[in-house]
Amino acid sequence: MNKWYRKAVVKAVVLIVGVLSGASFLTSLAVGTTLAGTVNPAEIMTLVNQTYEESGDFQTSVANAMSEVFRKFRLEDFFEMDGAYNPEKVIDVMEYYQSSRAEGDNPSGVAYTLGDLVEWGEDFSEGSDDNYSDNEVVVCQKPDGDYYYYYLDEFLALFRSGGLVMEFNDEYMSQELYLQELENGAYTSSGAVGGMKIHGQDGSTWYTDCWNYGKSLREDYVPQGAENLLQVVNSSAALNGKLTTVYEALEMTLAAISTDFASYQSGWDYLEEGNTNLTYLYINTDTKKVESNKSEYNSYEEAEQYLKEMKSGDNVKYMFVYPQLKDFETNMNVSASGEWEAVKSQETGRKSGIIFAAAIDTSYPIQDQFYEGKINYDQNIPFLRYSIISLAVGALLFLVSAVWLAFAAGKRPEDEELHLAAFDRWKTEIAAAVVILLWGVVTWIAIGGGYVAGSWQEVSTAVSYYTELYGGVPQFYSALFTNGLGLADITSVFMYGVFTFLCFFWGYTSLVRRIKAKSMWKGSLLCAVISFGRRVMEAWSVTARAGVILLAFLFILWLAILAHTGATVILALAASIAAAWFVLSSAMAKSRIRKGIEEIASGNLEHRIELNGLRGADKELAEKVNDIGSGLNRAVDEAMRNERLKTDLITNVSHDIKTPLTSIINYVDILKRSNIADEKIRGYLDILEAKAQRLKTLTEDVVEASKVSSGNITLEYMDMDLRELIQQTEGELAEKFAARRLTVVLNMPEEPAVIHVDGRRMWRVLENIFGNAAKYAMPGTRVYADLTLNDSQVMFSLKNVSEQQLNFSADELTERFIRGDISRSTEGSGLGLSIAKSLTTMQGGEFELYLDGDLFRVNIRFPRRPGAQRAKSEEAEEAQ
Repeated sequence: MNKWYRKAVVKAVVLIVGVLSGASFLTSLAVGTTLAGTVNPAEIMTLVNQTYEESGDFQTSVANAMSEVFRKFRLEDFFEMDGAYNPEKVIDVMEYYQSSRAEGDNPSGVAYTLGDLVEWGEDFSEGSDDNYSDNEVVVCQKPDGDYYYYYLDEFLALFRSGGLVMEFNDEYMSQELYLQELENGAYTSSGAVGGMKIHGQDGSTWYTDCWNYGKSLREDYVPQGAENLLQVVNSSAALNGKLTTVYEALEMTLAAISTDFASYQSGWDYLEEGNTNLTYLYINTDTKKVESNKSEYNSYEEAEQYLKEMKSGDNVKYMFVYPQLKDFETNMNVSASGEWEAVKSQETGRKSGIIFAAAIDTSYPIQDQFYEGKINYDQNIPFLRYSIISLAVGALLFLVSAVWLAFAAGKRPEDEELHLAAFDRWKTEIAAAVVILLWGVVTWIAIGGGYVAGSWQEVSTAVSYYTELYGGVPQFYSALFTNGLGLADITSVFMYGVFTFLCFFWGYTSLVRRIKAKSMWKGSLLCAVISFGRRVMEAWSVTARAGVILLAFLFILWLAILAHTGATVILALAASIAAAWFVLSSAMAKSRIRKGIEEIASGNLEHRIELNGLRGADKELAEKVNDIGSGLNRAVDEAMRNERLKTDLITNVSHDIKTPLTSIINYVDILKRSNIADEKIRGYLDILEAKAQRLKTLTEDVVEASKVSSGNITLEYMDMDLRELIQQTEGELAEKFAARRLTVVLNMPEEPAVIHVDGRRMWRVLENIFGNAAKYAMPGTRVYADLTLNDSQVMFSLKNVSEQQLNFSADELTERFIRGDISRSTEGSGLGLSIAKSLTTMQGGEFELYLDGDLFRVNIRFPRRPGAQRAKSEEAEEAQ
């Protein structure tokens, strides 16, 4: 079966589809959830089918506009009196800090005029570190536990004038030293100097402790009714010991008033009639007054008519908030109780008996934030729909690709074996760490550095939509209301997705192959550690000594690190020297043993490892290696004696067989020359002659094979042209080829193929090769004999199609007595190819057999003799 799905090209295509679909899925998910402002699928599907006026963005926009209206009311109430800015208004800082209210009185004593706070707030927001002073305020504790604050200069002046005197229990501490260090910033907490007392001129104890307050707020303005802030705190029982709270309240007030005054000054032109599609109506049922951004809505008596007008028409969205929740009225998809509570919470400093109405003309005649939201929303909704479709398609293709690659991982069309990549052989934990670390580093660089979705950071959290048109006031909407998503952002996220899913499939396919190979655990680092520990425990008799030495060394080393004394350092140095000696001596012993093993393995069986200097297990191992060498030497001697005995036996038996066999052949020849009329008897003689010749050939082959295997053969080298020898061999065996209807096709080069061999032995090689083809080639086929040359080699190849099925390997055919004819019905001895290979190798050549189905091929290679070739070519030219 053609398993095309396993092909490398198909898997590459599936991988590309998987990576791109995964990146598309990730990009679509990011775009969809960002545009929708939620990851809830139900909410996203609802949003897709909503109009802008039904969306949460529109509701948020209306709520924010209403909040701005109330902020306008609040700031006007705070900064104005009788419709104009009032810088003389008194602001109690503690009251404002606690309730954000300013009634114009001074109950806490920490109060400033509004003008002073506005100017101070502007300086405070620009001053940064200049707003604070170090070492300017001193805190003193009275015997009753109350506190009193001094400015440092004031505190030091009291001691210089003698108004205060210090007393210490510590005889080494003096007033001058204490004041000097206090002036330099010391003593920043209570109890810094024990047993101190500060007395007045009358000897009474004023304070039992004094210390430096630290950072104090720089006072640029004077509070109402006092010379400075410390005077207010010291004179108020409620503020005693609460200077830190006063500073915090003042800092918060300055920051808030500075921001609010900037908003107040910028005005609310964007809420005025003609600048917005919002119409608001504020009806005060207590004062019988109305406030609106529509000029004709100015009569309290016609307020009901105004409300009817505001909600009339098809292109209007409205919300009416009454003093009681039961009267709440709207045609928007909002929570009545939520909006009612929100409006009530905006009524800071105003009466609760009001009616607030807001209406938005949804035909959007004015291009305000509602209009811009409508345009952007309608443009982005199709992208949200496309992202959902792309999300589904990407997820489906990704899953199909992942399943496909899981089935095809490690498989190829041509076999059922599991093929592992080099990465699959890494330890499981290391491979996982490499993939995750690579992905994590690139992710950190890409996202942390702003290379991926650089302008997406604000949009992605569905947060900010700023516009200078509306005075820089921050509004909060989903991304559907904004136009923050650009092509560059989407492209960068897609490319990041490509990288992410490349890493995913890299690790995923490797994991699948490991699971298929059952190597995920066996190839893990943890398994290796456990296995190593098990082997250590199993070989404890061998590893105990090294383990004890290692533990002792580590103990001494850590003892030196933790104790860090001279004695432990010297002990650690001695342990390090001992450990170094142990490791180096063991390494040298292992090297000596390894060298001895290599010598014995290379054939030097007489080599013995020197035992001097070896101890323990190393010495025992070296002795056993020496014993192995001696044993091998004895075994080799015994084998050589046996081989010589077998060779002598074969030679003697063959010689004894050849004498009577020669007589048999001669007498058969004599009988055949006699005039024997009986055809049956003549047939018997022919069979007898053929079998005798076969027995003679077999005897000669056995003797030849025995000589070759024992090395008892003498080679007489000469330079000869292999072309001539091949042609001669083919000619002498022509009758055998013709008898089996075999056609020999010779392909010879024109230039000489000179090799340096024994001519008689080389003839035997070629005779055996050609004879093998004549015996076993399929009748009626061609036998190809190809001789090729290059600068360094002569290569001969003989190819034929076998008559018998070849159910064994090429190496088996060169073994002794192995024949291609399983039934042994032919005249072969099974020694021909074995003798040919041995003789080729002895003469410095290479002999190879190649089987492909029924195709049989012999390859022979010999070094080429270039000098002899040139000489022979020159002789041939001279002869011509």
